[in-house]
Amino acid sequence: MSKKVLFIGLDGATFDVLNPLIDRGLMPRLKQCIGEGVHGPRETTIPPITPTAWVSWMTGKNPGKHGVFEFLLRRKGSGELPDMPVSSRSRDGLPFWDVLGQMGKRAIVTNVPCTYPPGLVNGVMISDFLTPRGRHDFTYPQSLIDEIEGKFGPYELYITEVYTKGNVDKILDQLFTELEYKTKVNRYLMEQYGWDVFATHYWGTDRFQHELWHLLDETHPFFDRKEHDAHISRAREYWHAVDSTLGEMVDSAGEDTTVYMGSDHGFGPIKKFLCFNVWLIEEGLLVLKRDAMTLFKRGLFKLGLTPDLAYRSAMKMGLAHLRLSVGVTNRSTLMKVANAMMLSLGDVDWSRTVAFSKGNYGQIFINLRGRETSGIVEPGSEYDSEMRRIIDKLRGLVDPETHQALIGPIWRREDLYTGPHSEQSPDIQFLPSDMANKPLGTLDLTSNKFITPVYGNSGDHRMHGIMLGRGPELRRGARVEGARIIDYAPTILHSFGVEVPSDMDGRVLEEIFTEEYLAENPVRVSKTIGLDYNAPDKSPEMTEEESEEIRARLRGLGYLG
Repeated sequence: MSKKVLFIGLDGATFDVLNPLIDRGLMPRLKQCIGEGVHGPRETTIPPITPTAWVSWMTGKNPGKHGVFEFLLRRKGSGELPDMPVSSRSRDGLPFWDVLGQMGKRAIVTNVPCTYPPGLVNGVMISDFLTPRGRHDFTYPQSLIDEIEGKFGPYELYITEVYTKGNVDKILDQLFTELEYKTKVNRYLMEQYGWDVFATHYWGTDRFQHELWHLLDETHPFFDRKEHDAHISRAREYWHAVDSTLGEMVDSAGEDTTVYMGSDHGFGPIKKFLCFNVWLIEEGLLVLKRDAMTLFKRGLFKLGLTPDLAYRSAMKMGLAHLRLSVGVTNRSTLMKVANAMMLSLGDVDWSRTVAFSKGNYGQIFINLRGRETSGIVEPGSEYDSEMRRIIDKLRGLVDPETHQALIGPIWRREDLYTGPHSEQSPDIQFLPSDMANKPLGTLDLTSNKFITPVYGNSGDHRMHGIMLGRGPELRRGARVEGARIIDYAPTILHSFGVEVPSDMDGRVLEEIFTEEYLAENPVRVSKTIGLDYNAPDKSPEMTEEESEEIRARLRGLGYLG
C-alpha cells in the first residue's frame, strides 16, 4: 500500500481555546488524536501574518527566500509603498506537494492561502479567499469548479460577516455553512480523485476568533454578559462541529494514513491599537508637508477626523457591516475620499522623513536612498545610525497603564531573514511585550493618538499555534517542544521517506518519529535545492480594480488595521 499523508489546517487554532473545549468534552476526536499521536505548540513566523506563515509552512523556507512578508507587498523592482495583494505569483520556492509531485505523487490541495492563481505539478487544487471576486478560475484544472458547483452549489470561498451588536448569529451561520460545505467537497475529492498527499485549510476557525473572541473571554472590554449567555452554547457547538469535521476527514482518509494538523499562528485578545506612524511623527522621524491642504487635514486630524472615528461611529449606528457589504467601486471611492480628507502617507514630506511604518505587528522601513522613491538616508553608516536611534527609542517606550516596557523583542532584517528577498522586508521588526496591544501600520494613520482602545475585532494573532500528528511512523502520546512552522514541510516529506531539499530552512522533527522508523528511514538531504516552480497559469494578471477589491476586503476583515 502506498504512503498517504493528510494535513488539516485550522487557521489560527490555539491550545488556549482548544484545551478548555476538550476538557468540556466538546472535542473528543481531537482528544483522541492527541492521545494516539504527538502534539505541542508550534512557533510561527515574524510577522505572525497568515500569508507569511502559510507560505513558510508549504515551502519550509524563511520569508527572505520565499518573498512573502505581508498581505500587501512591494511591486518588484519599485520603490513604491507596499500595495500589491499577495498571490501565488508572489511566492518563490517549491511547496512540499510539488516536491512530491516531481516524484510522481498526486496531491489534492484545497483553500490554502496564497494558492491563487492555482496550479501544481500533479493533482488538483482549489484556491483560497484571496481570489478576486467574480473570478471563476480558482481551481486546477479549471473545469473542476463546474464539477463541484454542479454537485454542491456555489463555492463557499469567502466569509463576509463581521461583528457588531446583534450580528453574532449571522456570523455563526456563515461559519457553520463554510465548514459543512468545504468538508463535503473535501470528502468528495478524496473519493473521486487519487491522492498521496491531501492538504486542506479551514478559515472559519480564524474568523471566529477575530470576530467573537470576546464571547469566550470575560476579561475583554467587549465582553457583554447578556450577549455571552445568549450565544455561548452555539459558539461552543461550532467548535464541536469543527471536531466532528476532523473526525470525518480522518475516517475518510483511512486508518493507515498519517494525519498532521496545524495552524498558522495562535490567538488571543486584542485590547489596544498602536499607530506607529503617529509615534514616528511625534518623534520627528516622519515629517508632514507644509502645504495648505496638508495643514488643513492636519487640523482636522488633531480634532479627531480619523479612520478609527469613522469606524467607531459606524459601529454605534449599526453600520459596521458596510466594511464588507459595499461594492468594490464604492469602497474604492470611499478610500479615495478618505485619503483626500484625512491624513495619510500621501501627505508625507519624504525629503525630510527618516522612517515610516507599513504593516502589522511592528514594521518600520527606513527611507533609504536608492531603494525608496524619495529616499534620504544614505546606506552605510547613516543607515546604521538611524537604525540604532529608532531601536533605542522603541526600547524606551513605556505602557502608560502598567509602566512596563511596551515593546518586546526587536529585530533588524538580517536577524530574521536570509535569501534573495530579504531586501524587500522591513528594516526593523518588533513585537509588543503584551500582544493584546497590536501595532498597526497598513492604514497609514488610523488615529490621531499613538495608543487607542480596540475597535472592530476582539481577537488577534499570537506567536504559537498548534502542531499535531498521528500515524504508524509517529510516536504515541508524546508532547513536542520547539517546533516551528517551517518544520512542517521537511517533516511531511520525511513521512514519505524522501530526501529533504537542502534549501529548506526547517528541520525534520525527528523526535516525533518512532525509533524503528528512524532506523529504517534516516533523514536524508538532497544535494540539489528544491528549484522554484512556476505553476501552470492561464490566468491574466489581476486588474487594478481586482487588486483594490482585495485590499478593501482585507481592510474590512481587519487584516489591514
